[in-house]
Amino acid sequence: MALTYSVSGSIQMLLVGGLLYSIGLLFYRLFFHPLRKIPGPWYAAATSWYEFYYDVVLDGQLVRQYPILHDKYGPVIRISPDRIHVSDPSFFREVYANNSRYLKDSGFYQAFGTLKYSIVMLIDPEEHKQRRNTVKSLFSTRQMDQLAPSILDVVRRAMNRAQRSCDRGAPLNTQALWSSVTVDTIMSVLFDRQMNFVDSDEEMPPFLDAMTKFADNFLLTKHFPLMNRLAVGLPMSIAASDGRPTYFDLLLRSNAKMPNGLNREALVDEAFVLCFAGTDTTGIGLSLGTYYLLKNPEKLNKMLDELKTMKTNAEGLFEYRELCNLPYLRFFACLHQCPESLPAEFLLEVYTSLVIFFLEGTIHDNPDIFPEPERFIPERWLGENGWELEKWFVPFSKGTRACIGLNVAYMEMYLCLANLFTRFNMSLYKTDDNTTQWVDGPAARIRESVKVNIHSVKM
Repeated sequence: MALTYSVSGSIQMLLVGGLLYSIGLLFYRLFFHPLRKIPGPWYAAATSWYEFYYDVVLDGQLVRQYPILHDKYGPVIRISPDRIHVSDPSFFREVYANNSRYLKDSGFYQAFGTLKYSIVMLIDPEEHKQRRNTVKSLFSTRQMDQLAPSILDVVRRAMNRAQRSCDRGAPLNTQALWSSVTVDTIMSVLFDRQMNFVDSDEEMPPFLDAMTKFADNFLLTKHFPLMNRLAVGLPMSIAASDGRPTYFDLLLRSNAKMPNGLNREALVDEAFVLCFAGTDTTGIGLSLGTYYLLKNPEKLNKMLDELKTMKTNAEGLFEYRELCNLPYLRFFACLHQCPESLPAEFLLEVYTSLVIFFLEGTIHDNPDIFPEPERFIPERWLGENGWELEKWFVPFSKGTRACIGLNVAYMEMYLCLANLFTRFNMSLYKTDDNTTQWVDGPAARIRESVKVNIHSVKM
């Protein structure tokens, strides 16, 4: 009886202590915290459950709250007890300058289990610089010339897949098609081999489905890092290529020269993150590009008129060198890269560590820079102010942390869009503005895949 009373009393004391601690913490965050004067909803300042609700319960909707909150509270808002969000283009340029003093937030980027060793997640600027310098030659313009025939072959096979869909009279899932193209391409860059997903008519191969599940669970992992303990293995044969040097060839060659070289875990991180970064982002961008072209036939016709002046090869395909200088296609192809929220951390004298979130989409949605930002107007890039707008075009980020694979992404988008739309007559199938609404994740996702009916083949 005494034991029962003792246990019961201990539990009550713990509950009372926990309640008093929570009340004290709430009181501190609202009235004594260094960020107490930053405007924003009081409940966001009081608890991180505000972020959790919009991120997880409402599935990636937190970033959609930012414009609403900025309209109400101003360019700097407090979105959680220790985080602020900034909507100021000039400050963006300061944060992402080549000589920036701002660091990536270790609490965010190191929260993803074994993925923390990849180039995307590295916190230390010097370590990131060394890793980037090791592999950047693979993504140079010169290397793209060597890679172009391989990517064009993947696109050719993608056109064959679209043809089979036309022959069957079945809708084509463009998300599955373009993700197959991008994963076969990035596998070629990383491993000098392909998985040949583009040859399959399977709706969503298991590998791509696994990437989708990773993206779906990303925000839950953000709030509960322990959920992301990945058990993966990577064969060391990834560098055994008899052809051109691959990403992992360069990493392993440089490994022998570094005192603290990359271990197997770090190589696994690099493989997974780069596969995802090279697949999902460009795949979704291509799907949205397909959607907006079909939704805006007058824009599509302008692009097709531009392409009429270009020559095709013996197989009737446009090659990259014929396309890369076309202004309308160039600006259209890159307009739909998905936004990412990239937290940066820096030190303040008044506070040990303040985390600033800066969503790149707030630049693209700024009406002072891009009038009517919600409208699809590719022509805005072709006028007198076109090149002036370039400095505010940030889908690949800026500075030393800019996307290392942007040349690959551009090549894929040019080749895919040009060859698909000059070859087939299409219409949207069960796809509209509601199904293409984007939600947050490691990169933005769309609610449902863009699907099209292919009616005929152009002669």
